[in-house]
Amino acid sequence: MEFLLGNPFSSPVGQRIERATNSSLPSEDWELNMEICDIINSSEEGPRDAVRAIKKRILANKNFKEIMFALTLTRPDRRGVSV
Repeated sequence: MEFLLGNPFSSPVGQRIERATNSSLPSEDWELNMEICDIINSSEEGPRDAVRAIKKRILANKNFKEIMFALTLTRPDRRGVSV
C-alpha cells in the first residue's frame, strides 16, 4: 500500500496530469494528453501513477473544469491506453 502514500503529482506522469487538468487552460491540451499516453505506455509505474493523479484530481476537487479535463484523460479510445 505504500504506492498510495505521497503526492500523486510528484511523478513524471502526475506532473503532466496536473498541468493537463489545470483550470487556467482554455481547452484540453491534446499534445500534452498524448504525451501522458506515451508515458503511461512506456513505464511500469505509468498506469498506477496516472490513476492516482487522476483520482486525486477528480475526488479532491470542486473545480468543474479541472474535473472535466481529468475525465477526458480516462477516455478508453485514446491510443490504446488502459487507465
